[in-house]
This record gives sequence, C-alpha cells and structure tokens, in this order.
Amino acid sequence: MRAGRILGTSTAAAALVGATLVIGSPAVAETNAAAAGCTAKAIETVIIRDRTSTSGTALAQVNKGESASASCTMYYGTSSYEKCGIVSKRWVKVTRSGVTGYVVGTCVTIAES
Repeated sequence: MRAGRILGTSTAAAALVGATLVIGSPAVAETNAAAAGCTAKAIETVIIRDRTSTSGTALAQVNKGESASASCTMYYGTSSYEKCGIVSKRWVKVTRSGVTGYVVGTCVTIAES
C-alpha cells in the first residue's frame, strides 16, 4: 500500500508542475514522453552525467544560479541519492553548451520555456 501512496503522490506532484512522470530507462522515456521545452536553474552546482546515476560519467556542470535547456520530463534512476538535503531517484535531462545528459532533480528548479 505504501508504494501505491508514494507513486500516487509522485503522479500528483508531476501533474501540479506540468511535468511528465517517467518510470524506467531514459530510452523508454524518450519514446513515450512528448517533447516539451523547459529550463533548469541550478540551486547548487550540479554535474551533468551520461546516465541517471551518481556513478555516471561526468560530462559537464551547471553552476549555482546558471540555467540549462531541459526536458520537462522527470526521469527516475534505479538507486537513490541524497543531494541538496533531499533523498530521491529523480533526474532531469539537460543540455548546456552542446552537452546533453542528466542532473540530479533535487538541486534544480524547472520552469517551462
């Protein structure tokens, strides 16, 4: 029952912010999610990684206060991380200076472009 409540809460939160909830691999998300344009602003400096994992290869970074183009889709990795004081599995796909990858979702704010 707890898993149902958590998923229900996540779905409601996604609806409130106008984002698409995606559970599964990024490849599945790209196939199933509608293309939309958003901007991610870093609350703290975040590393752009090649996959939804803190062990993913670091490709670039978005410094605190800077923005990057972002998908309006929330991606979920397979393991939890703790960043910016929050434990989560949520990731955001961003593009900055020609580099596309994933940043931890707890350290960015998302706004529609």
